[in-house]
Amino acid sequence: MLVLGASIPFRAKPFATFPRASTIRPMPKITVSVQRRASDQDARSFETHEVELSDKASVLDALFALQRGPCPDLAFRFSCRVGMCGSCAMVVNGREQLTCSVLVKDIGNTLRIEPLRNLPVKRDLAVDMKPFFAAYQRTLPNFTPRDDLDPSDFYRLPLDSKEWKAMSHQPQCIDCGACYSACTLVTLHPRYVGPMALHRALNLIVDPRDKSRSERLNLVTGEAGAFRCHTLGNCRDVCPRGISPTHSIERLKRLAVWEPFRKMFARIFPA
Repeated sequence: MLVLGASIPFRAKPFATFPRASTIRPMPKITVSVQRRASDQDARSFETHEVELSDKASVLDALFALQRGPCPDLAFRFSCRVGMCGSCAMVVNGREQLTCSVLVKDIGNTLRIEPLRNLPVKRDLAVDMKPFFAAYQRTLPNFTPRDDLDPSDFYRLPLDSKEWKAMSHQPQCIDCGACYSACTLVTLHPRYVGPMALHRALNLIVDPRDKSRSERLNLVTGEAGAFRCHTLGNCRDVCPRGISPTHSIERLKRLAVWEPFRKMFARIFPA
């Protein structure tokens, strides 16, 4: 029986349950090379250091270790650290990655970290995202509801409807810029709006509640739009969310080809 105010005898755990020193895994030393650059106009250089990390450390943890040690002024972007915000995308060993979501042990004991490609470097590993979002703005990214929709009772799409299924094609983009960095066409044609902008545009084009379908479709299939894509699939390969902008761009091409026929049938057989 437990009596209030009475002392409870302390029972220590058996010594055998505590880990022996010989069973504790030492933290491996990782060689990390990071690009250092004061601005986009300066020549780039690499600094190489060794850091000690646990076997559960992410690439972002390696950058924190550098900041705490030999590179206190190292600049890079991050925010949520759980793979949701997209801020920490960089090029790791030649491939675009979300550095907070990739474990060092899955890559190896040597890391080479660079900023995203196709974007101006602000400093070190931090890039200016303005061109990325400026390209997005050129695709009419804002939802514009049809005039016949009642604002007091917004038009809902049931999750099992064909309209929703046409829209729910991997919409979980987090604007990390990995696809924009990996896209060869963005490198060759700076006016090309890029995979993310086209993927997002498709969501609105197939939304039956939006009234800017034709205008938006003309924009994203023009000189700087979907038909500029050569279907290399780099954007699909590097997306940390498993999205395939390549598939979305192919759908845009098909919609653009069929749009004149859709309008013709709409005139012949009005609703």
